[in-house]
Amino acid sequence: MTTEKLLNDLEEIVNRGLEDSAIPHARGNSIRIKHVIIRESPKGFLIYDAKENRQVVRTYFKTTAVAIAKNLAQGKDITEKAMEFDGQMLKHYNDAVFYKHAIRNTTDNAKKEIRETRLDVAIQESQRVRSLLDMFIFC
Repeated sequence: MTTEKLLNDLEEIVNRGLEDSAIPHARGNSIRIKHVIIRESPKGFLIYDAKENRQVVRTYFKTTAVAIAKNLAQGKDITEKAMEFDGQMLKHYNDAVFYKHAIRNTTDNAKKEIRETRLDVAIQESQRVRSLLDMFIFC
């Protein structure tokens, strides 16, 4: 089929142009930003450097992975700082899961209110850390 071949050729031309830019694009089961590749695994997101053919780091959240990959593609290494944020987000995420479970399973109204307050704090803190990671992505 000529139309299918033309579509494949067009897709290849577009993807070749995207590999040289810092614009993220999905290719198969991965996200690519220049020479940096992000793949999802059961234990988080793996970041690979295709130039050096090595795994850079494993993150728990996609936002952290994209922030690290974008900055690595631009020649900046923010891995250490981003991993600190990833750890903070993981802590607040686990807190939120714990408090949601505790709220569902308690019958004492006083305990329920305290846990709802703590859940709100965990959600707000995770949003704050996420906005810090977004600054690495969009600036």
